[in-house]
Amino acid sequence: MPKLQSPSASRVFERLTAARAGDDRALVDVIRYYQERIAGYVMTRIGRNTPDLDDLCQVVFVKMAMALPRLRSLEVFEPWLFQIARNVCRDYIRQLKSRGLTLPLSDEQEGIAQNSDHDLLDAIEALDKLPEDQRELIRLLCEQNYSYEQLATLTRSAVRAVAGRLFRARARLRKLLNIGDTGR
Repeated sequence: MPKLQSPSASRVFERLTAARAGDDRALVDVIRYYQERIAGYVMTRIGRNTPDLDDLCQVVFVKMAMALPRLRSLEVFEPWLFQIARNVCRDYIRQLKSRGLTLPLSDEQEGIAQNSDHDLLDAIEALDKLPEDQRELIRLLCEQNYSYEQLATLTRSAVRAVAGRLFRARARLRKLLNIGDTGR
């Protein structure tokens, strides 16, 4: 079955409705439609070089498939799906920490480490010191180029709350990196 090509919102809603009613083909269509976005989201949370990336994405979609019949409103499907992905990533990170392991470096971080660029390494370390919700927003904004509205939808927050968290994250990063106010 081919991947859905640029489906309209009504087509996605139609496939979601059918999937929730038990149509396995519709469920496959929904998974195919969201697979790249979920993989991209998981990569921003745990890094591109994580050997468990495919497994984590699969866990997200299995959890989605199991819970979809109980979802009360399909209008909240997308934020709900990304909340599942967020929880899967948090569980994975917690599991790694409990075993004393760390996340592998992303492709960019490996290149930076190999080039010994201390400024960029400092920036990565500073980013890792941010609270998880702020770090997530910065990464999604930079790596996925999401708008504030998209970030608000993904995090189930108001646009103003996202803007506030990003403001605080940037201020904290400037402080951690000893960068003065740039006159903004």
